[in-house]
Amino acid sequence: MKILDSDLNDNIDEQAVAWFIRLRSDNVSREDRKSFDQWLEQAADHRHAFDEVCAMWGDTELLKSLRLNAKSHGIAPKRSKKRYINPKIPLAFAACLVLAVSFSGQIQVLLKADYSSAIGERKTVLLADGSTAMLNTDSAIAVNMKDGKRSVELFKGEVFFDVKPDASRPFLVQADHSTTRVLGTRFFVNHRKESDEIKVLSGRVEVSDNQIWKDPVVLGKDEMVTVYETSFGQPKKLDSKLTTSWIDGFLVYENETLEAVIETINRYRPGMVFFRDDSLRQLKINGRLSIREPHDMLKVLQRTMNVKMTYVTDWVVIVG
Repeated sequence: MKILDSDLNDNIDEQAVAWFIRLRSDNVSREDRKSFDQWLEQAADHRHAFDEVCAMWGDTELLKSLRLNAKSHGIAPKRSKKRYINPKIPLAFAACLVLAVSFSGQIQVLLKADYSSAIGERKTVLLADGSTAMLNTDSAIAVNMKDGKRSVELFKGEVFFDVKPDASRPFLVQADHSTTRVLGTRFFVNHRKESDEIKVLSGRVEVSDNQIWKDPVVLGKDEMVTVYETSFGQPKKLDSKLTTSWIDGFLVYENETLEAVIETINRYRPGMVFFRDDSLRQLKINGRLSIREPHDMLKVLQRTMNVKMTYVTDWVVIVG
């Protein structure tokens, strides 16, 4: 089987990743393994590239998801009657699988949400009390303005709130680890994997840790705090220009690591980005990226930072 013979001169990195996925599918054949051995012996670069892919992906959640979810969803790759398989098809399938599984995990969130934004989208919502909520990319909220209440539950993502003052009705925002209480102010709540970030542009807010409403942290203008499951971070000053840049359609960085920048970019574009060269993770970046064209953000980084990026598919990119 000539799995990797193509009219195109495919990149060796792409071939190595394609083989990695193919050899771990449920229906890999003896002929597949023989063809892989032949490819491996063709050049030392082939062996080196495949070793790097194994080291990078050998124990990742990606591989686990591919194995478990292909079976549970009944969409494991079937043996084709054709002998030729384009080297990018296995990776496209892998990326689609992971994206599909990720989406299925968000269905319950979307069902509970009153408002949500898609990946790469920003959406402004006018609430019944006259306040506004601007949802950053891939965000979701539920709103309760009944019976004298003003409350919002943030399920995922980041939201900028511009709250209309009303001393008789405090405005509450609840996230996984925090509850923020305000009367009238402008602030952000960012729902992260293991913490919530609250950032204040104007006014005053009280932040608790969802465990007990006692001795909340009080934040004023240009202050922020991070709330974890069982603890508070120390309140600190924030750079309002960096914090608000996404509202104007840009991501602005000052002495930020490439790893952190790409983590943020991943929120604005579908797919996955992996580091082959770990030394690049701590590369420092200063600059501005437009989020109006999210698919070009990585390419801009690639040009300006002179960093190698291999586009295995539109959804899978390897850095280094």
